[in-house]
Order: sequence, then C-alpha cells, then structure tokens
Amino acid sequence: MKELIDLINKASSIVILTHYSLDGDALGSSLGLALALDYIGKEVTVFIEESIPKSLEFLPGQDLISSDMGKNADLAISLDNSDLKRLGNGAEIYARAKKKINIDHHTTNSMEADSLWIDQNASATGEMVYKLIKAMDIPISKDIAVCLYTAIITDTGGFRYSNTTPDSHIIAAELINCGIPFARIAKKVFDIVSHSKMSLLKKTIQNLTLYFDGKVAVSWLLYDDIYPVNAQSDDYEGLVNVGINLEGVEVSLFIREEEPGRFKGSLRANDYVDVAKIAGKFSGGGHIRAAGFNASGNMDDIIMRVLDEIKKEL
Repeated sequence: MKELIDLINKASSIVILTHYSLDGDALGSSLGLALALDYIGKEVTVFIEESIPKSLEFLPGQDLISSDMGKNADLAISLDNSDLKRLGNGAEIYARAKKKINIDHHTTNSMEADSLWIDQNASATGEMVYKLIKAMDIPISKDIAVCLYTAIITDTGGFRYSNTTPDSHIIAAELINCGIPFARIAKKVFDIVSHSKMSLLKKTIQNLTLYFDGKVAVSWLLYDDIYPVNAQSDDYEGLVNVGINLEGVEVSLFIREEEPGRFKGSLRANDYVDVAKIAGKFSGGGHIRAAGFNASGNMDDIIMRVLDEIKKEL
C-alpha cells in the first residue's frame, strides 16, 4: 500500500473512475475516496457519464462528479473495476493519465496499472478504500462514512451474502460510530421499489423457469418488457435473486435485453458453483458466487449455451 499512497501524495490532479452500470460499491467507494482526497487538498473529480441510480441519489459528494473528458490527470484511480472496457469513455482518461492505480476485489482482473491492489477477500471495494483512507491518516467524516457504508452493504446484500467477512462487520461498526443514519440507508438501498421496478419484477417472476431438477433457475426480460416502463439502471438490481432465493436452487441466471439482440447476463450461486468461471466462458467475470457477462445474438441460444456450462459444474 505504501507505493499506492506515494503515488497519491505526489499527484496534484486526480481522477477517479469506475465501471459503467453503477452500483452501490462502485459509486460509494468512488465518492468516499474523492471526499477524502478533497479533504487533503487534491484536485479530484469522479468521472461518471451516466445518470445516478435513484436508490443512490442520497449519497454525498456528488458535486465532485464530472462527465468532462477534460485535461490529462496526474493520476487516474480505477475503483471496483476489473476490465478496461468497463470504464466506457473513462478508459481514454485512464490511458492518458501520467500514473495509474487500480483498486479492486474481483477474482478476475485484467487491468494494468503503476500500482495494482487486488484483494479478493474484501467483500467490497468500499472496505479497501476505508483501509486506504485510514492508512493515509485522513479522518473519516460522516459523509465519507455514508458512502463507504453504502458500498459495503450493497455488495454484501446487507451482510447476507457469503462474501461477508468479520472485517465487513468491524468496518461497518466503525462507520456507524460516525453517526450515519444506517437504517435509513438500508431502506433507501434495499426496500424502496420504483413503479418501473415493480413491473419488471412481476415479469421476471412470470418468466422464471427451472432446469436440472430445480437446481438452476432462469429468468429474463426482453427489450419490449423494459422499454415501455422507462426502466432505470437500478431497477435491475436484485432481479437475479428471484431465482437464487427459491428453495433448492444452486444457480440463478437472469438475462436482460439492453438493446435488440444485445444482452446482459447475471449469475448467482448459493453454495458450491463457481459462477465467475462460467461467466469467463462468455468473456465476463466477477466473484465466485456472483458474476456477469455480455452477449449478443438469439436469447434462447445464449441461455442454452450458459446452461450447458452450468451443467458441467453441478
């Protein structure tokens, strides 16, 4: 971590980047780190080129967000991202920066950087950012705590997923000690459901199909299901869990058609299947029990190809 901190200390201008299709860990860890670096006088921006999900609009630090490709930064920090292509236009900003840091907790990571910190045991990148801020002796403000707590609870599913560790609880407790409204954060992230998401949830349940003696659940949304309800990016959060929470299911596949013929797949496993390995067969990746991929073509063909790979792991 010393090399990483040295790069930060030497930089005047810093841009923080994360993957597109924002989730709580990506945005929470980015804003939390940005607030910390702003506190020590760095010229810092968080490059984001998409709308903030409704469930995360409460996060502080959004005045540091910019979609301006801007000038070349002294340092680019990629957070919670394992693949350069997932930075979108941010990949160009990353490439132009004089120095580069990548901080990530995914099991699959192809990023190149001057300093690479990968911790596959961390439940969320927010945990890693917390440790970095503490190592730099930067005080954890209430705003920083809100961001990092949100990052951790979203990636651990409210401390219910198998990636949760003792560190997750210890760090969360220290963040709660900062006076954050933790119950309100959990409600905003997990409980409040938009009308558009409710429509998608109904359709997801209707489409649910079981395979291999009920060990695999598959559901999907077509473009014609999504477009009429004006769905936002966070409306898809948790839909893959419709299958994984069903009794007897080991693997859940949820696939949605983002544009005609272009699909995004999400995989979850309960106990023993490595879904990152399966996602890797389709140029995707992620964690052992939670992964994703992109694919183009006929949806039924894509589902059958994924099912063939899942069957090998059962």
